[in-house]
Amino acid sequence: MKLYSRSLFQLAFLTFCCVLITVRESDSTFVPGKCLCPQTQQGVRGQLKELAVFHKSPSCNKVTVIVTLKHNSEQVCLNPEAAMGKQLVRCWNRAQKMNSDPKVCLKRRRRRRGRGGQRKRTPR
Repeated sequence: MKLYSRSLFQLAFLTFCCVLITVRESDSTFVPGKCLCPQTQQGVRGQLKELAVFHKSPSCNKVTVIVTLKHNSEQVCLNPEAAMGKQLVRCWNRAQKMNSDPKVCLKRRRRRRGRGGQRKRTPR
């Protein structure tokens, strides 16, 4: 059996296409149980030391938000749908888009107490 160059080229091209389709389909397949955070919290108290946000991937079909607390270096998984998680994800995305350090997201503003958050006026 003699293979001609045209037949050989067609066979190589067909093999290449099959490999590309297989790789593409395997990357987009969801594999359950591979998320970093099986359980999440609504929020945390205290100062934050580090922040990591992992977007949806082939191995996990949800956004993962992990913060490290400053006082005991404990890592906590936050719910990305909770208020604190949404705020950190939004800040993380903005920092990535502007090529700035995402550590600015770790500095939280304190709420003012008393009188509905209004400043006290000094008489003139």
